[in-house]
Amino acid sequence: MRRIHAFEFHERPECPRVIREGIVETLGIGLRWGRIYDRVGERFAAFCREAGCETVVDMCSGSGEPVDILLSALRERGLPAPRVVLTDLLPNAPAMDRVARRWPGVVEAVHAPVDATEVARTLDLEHDARMVISAFHHFPPSLAAAILRDAIASRRALFIVEPCPRRLGGFLAMLPALALAMYAHPLLSPRERARKALLTYALPVLPALGLWDGLVSTLRMYTRRELLEMAEAAPLASDYRWSFDRAPYPTGGYATVFTGVPVERLSRAARAR
Repeated sequence: MRRIHAFEFHERPECPRVIREGIVETLGIGLRWGRIYDRVGERFAAFCREAGCETVVDMCSGSGEPVDILLSALRERGLPAPRVVLTDLLPNAPAMDRVARRWPGVVEAVHAPVDATEVARTLDLEHDARMVISAFHHFPPSLAAAILRDAIASRRALFIVEPCPRRLGGFLAMLPALALAMYAHPLLSPRERARKALLTYALPVLPALGLWDGLVSTLRMYTRRELLEMAEAAPLASDYRWSFDRAPYPTGGYATVFTGVPVERLSRAARAR
């Protein structure tokens, strides 16, 4: 299936905040209820061991729920968690702070805008790796490649996760959990619950726009070949070890995991493999 970068409503600058938040919060709840990232946890733990990660900057954090889900998967397996810093170009501070409160000493939220294509310029923080969960497909190829180039130029490890591949079956596998999350999210949102309820139950604007955005997101997903081509085009990319993996979930779909680790950061055991 050819990649199609159609528009998503919640990305538009004129999109009201209540709609943007409703769609992003629905995704976070749906990922949790569908157990979409349960198997990603062990892959994240392996990545952190190989790259020697102590601090990971999560870019495009949205509601912060995907990070919460990932850390919960680590905890369920008794695996260690690195420090994670939540960032976004349009930060949802209340939602991100709520996740940070669940993980004292592990998660912190940055309220100032952080540009994923220029992290060093917009975030003054020493870190070992950068992570994008459920959001890399939002970037057209030019910006996606810029995110990779910026990380490679800074010699940071990369961990990129998407909830499904670019095929209709991938979206359908997530749809039951996302549908339940859409109709429940007004009751669980940290703010503007009444407005979100109005736009969900009385005037079903959020379900309609959320369905469109979900379908478009699926059409935007990058394949293994496309990710590798973008990464390998960057200067110094040959000094990275790149990998692509699948993490299945209960409803028959699978998440995709793309990682890159500078060779000099690889643990001794990882280099020997």
